[in-house]
Amino acid sequence: MVLISACLTPKLRRQFENVAEHLHGADPAFVPPFPGSVAKFLAPDSIFSRRHGEIYSLLATRHGKPVGRIAAIINRSHNDHYGDRTGFFGFFACEENPDTAQRLFEAAATVLRNQKLLTMRGPYNPSINDESGLLTEGFQYPPFIGLTWNPAYYEKLLSDQGFHPVCRSFGLQLPLHRLELPQRLTRIVAREARRSQLKLRPIDLSRLREELRIVHEVYNNTLERNWGFVPISMDDLLCAADDMRSIADPEMILIAERDGENAGVALSLPNFNEILALTKSTPRWLRPLHILWLMKTRPIRSARQVVYGISPRFRDRGGLHAWLLHEQFVCAKARYPNAELGWIEEANTEILQNSIMLGAIQHRTWKIFERALT
Repeated sequence: MVLISACLTPKLRRQFENVAEHLHGADPAFVPPFPGSVAKFLAPDSIFSRRHGEIYSLLATRHGKPVGRIAAIINRSHNDHYGDRTGFFGFFACEENPDTAQRLFEAAATVLRNQKLLTMRGPYNPSINDESGLLTEGFQYPPFIGLTWNPAYYEKLLSDQGFHPVCRSFGLQLPLHRLELPQRLTRIVAREARRSQLKLRPIDLSRLREELRIVHEVYNNTLERNWGFVPISMDDLLCAADDMRSIADPEMILIAERDGENAGVALSLPNFNEILALTKSTPRWLRPLHILWLMKTRPIRSARQVVYGISPRFRDRGGLHAWLLHEQFVCAKARYPNAELGWIEEANTEILQNSIMLGAIQHRTWKIFERALT
């Protein structure tokens, strides 16, 4: 008999965080989360709870052992932005058992129905501006930083519960060690550099708050066309920056300007999941120390492109996107043998085409799913 219980204490929230590793830790592609990084979202005083809504974390156990988890999420920022009544689920993990999945989804649906919400969408961990989507292709590859991983059977668990996909995104592998810049891209960038008054510069980490205001402005102005977009708050961005500060490479975060006006941003991060993957056999209480030691002794060998953003006034300048892509390619190639571009929405044809022109290979797919609550 599966028991579903709410995670109302710090101890239960830690148990919730560990469920995915308990179920899938033996899979070579599984990467454990940074200690505490899931549980922090579930706390009543989390930044999500303070600014956006509520997260109800639910744990499934059988004979005292965890067999699944799910969070029912009320995101008022999303519903205010779109004027709709959508509920969300996230942090989903489950054994390969349709009955367990049904119990989890029904428990989450009950929470959302009690809030008078009409649909359930996910997975979001916990929002579109965080880790999102169910992996439906590319299960054999360990995930890059900020991207989700799950085993193949999850998609069937969702479809059996009446979910259907509403959005699809891709991850592209960029084998930098064996690629050279295409001459076509080099010509585009040279032409743009000659005729424009644009300047590209790395972010200045000594003025991080001021620089993040630029990233904040460009991010929200750029991604407003993306499916399911909700503006990111400055508090959310500052919180994310605190997590990234120790691993960020300022040469991989580029800001484009013209006469003091913000034109675009390109942000890539070292793939910190390489470090986390090496701690799988380390006891959880020792992992923070092991992570610190690895950060000092083990160089990261890959990176992930996180954001390419062009401000609306500069979108007709096709060369600016190529220029950002060119500069990040050059910088990344000098540092890393491999990179990942993702996640890239299916409708974002410009980035997909330019990435493939660089030599990127599509190898992962994620989907967002939805079902009615009525």
